[in-house]
Amino acid sequence: MKLSLKITLATKWNELTELQLCEIATALDNYHKFKDCHPAEFQPTLYSKLYVVLVKNLLRTNNFFTVWFVLRKLEPEFYVEYVKFLCGEIERTNFLGSFKHKGCTYFPPANRLQNITIKEFSFVDSLYYNWRKSQDIRFLNMLCATLYRTTGPKDPFTVDIRKPFNKVFLDQDTPLLSSMNYKKKVAIAYCYEGCRNYIVKQYPTIFPKPIEQDPEEKVTTIQSYTPFLKLLHHKIQFDPSKLEQTQSLNLHDFFGPYENELKELKNQKP
Repeated sequence: MKLSLKITLATKWNELTELQLCEIATALDNYHKFKDCHPAEFQPTLYSKLYVVLVKNLLRTNNFFTVWFVLRKLEPEFYVEYVKFLCGEIERTNFLGSFKHKGCTYFPPANRLQNITIKEFSFVDSLYYNWRKSQDIRFLNMLCATLYRTTGPKDPFTVDIRKPFNKVFLDQDTPLLSSMNYKKKVAIAYCYEGCRNYIVKQYPTIFPKPIEQDPEEKVTTIQSYTPFLKLLHHKIQFDPSKLEQTQSLNLHDFFGPYENELKELKNQKP
C-alpha cells in the first residue's frame, strides 16, 4: 500500500506564520549571538542544531501525523533547499498583526514601512543599530514601542491609524511593552530589518553596500550598518533649521528625490 502525503513548506519570509516567524527569528538570533562564544570545532554542531530547529518550524503548518512521518522517513538533506532562504538576507516585509497587551491594542506600521515618516524611521533605525551592536534589550523594547502604538487622532494627510510618533510618549509606552514575549520582540525586529533591506534595494544610492558575505559562512553574518541619522544630517548639511521640515516627510516622498539627486551627482563626477 502506497501512502501519499502533502507537505506544506513556506518558501519565502512573508509566507511564514506569526508563530513560525517568532520561533525562527529567535533561533537565528541566538545562533548569531552565541556562535562566537564556542570553539571552532563546535561550530558544525551548532549549525546542525539550528538546522533542525528551522526544519521543525517550517513543518509547523502541517498536522502532527505528517510532521511525525516525514521527520522519520525523509533524510535530513531533503530540507536543505527549503531552509536556504532563511539563512540568507532577511526579506520579511509584512509586520506581525495588531495585538492586545495589558488592556491596550497596539497597531503595526504598514507593510514595507509605507506610512512611516523620516523622523520615525531615523529613530527606529538608530534603535535597531544599537540593539544589534550591544544586544541591550532596552533598545529592543524601545524599538517595539516605537513601531507598535495605540490609535490616536486621525491625520488627514496619512493612512496611519497609530497615534503620531513622539519621543515624549515613548518613555510611557516602553515599560508597558517591556513585558511582552521576547520572541515576539525579536520577530518585530526582524520585520523591521526585512523592510530596511527592501528600502535599501529600492534606493541603492542612498545606502552603502553591506560587506560581502564570507563564502565559508553557512549563515549570513550580521551586516554592517550605517545609521540613517548620519545620512540625514549629511543631506541637510547639518542645518538644524531644515531638520524639522525634513523629518515630517513620508519616508518614500523623501527617498525618491534624494535618490535621484545622488545619482545625478554621481554621474557628474569625472
